[in-house]
Amino acid sequence: MANQCKSLTEQINRRKWWHSPPRDKASYKKRGIFLASSYRECEFYGRPLDEPVKVQISNPLVGAEVNIIENLCGKDSPQMDAYRTLAGTITTDVLKVRFQLDADLFAAAKRKGYDAIVVIAAKNASEVKQGKLPKKTEINVFDAENTTIDSRVRRQDALNVKITDLFKGI
Repeated sequence: MANQCKSLTEQINRRKWWHSPPRDKASYKKRGIFLASSYRECEFYGRPLDEPVKVQISNPLVGAEVNIIENLCGKDSPQMDAYRTLAGTITTDVLKVRFQLDADLFAAAKRKGYDAIVVIAAKNASEVKQGKLPKKTEINVFDAENTTIDSRVRRQDALNVKITDLFKGI
């Protein structure tokens, strides 16, 4: 499994990811930086940046969201209840519940030494077991300082701009 994890980590680090900046820039410190595997997937969260993002991670937790929550918090945890609420019912506080769940997972994963959470669809678990990163993947990177932009973004003419630098003056 260690070789598979390394292989998956290498695949994650080679891939280009798309990011839609949150309204609250402080959310990076609370929940991490969320990235999608395609521009189209990222549009669900708002307008993506003009260029993809590259990451540098070394110890991701990879799996279906339900398995990640069980691993980090337990089957009978408040976080699992929150997940079930989001998956099975309509709540008026969807964003509040989602943001709290993300913050809880962020904190729990950091405590256990992970530097990212990589969410795949449960149906793609067999690909991961074979050491292949599914095409449709979401990632939550905990260190925004080491997440870089490949090239110009929003009229900034610098390579490898830290993601947090993109929001100065915007």
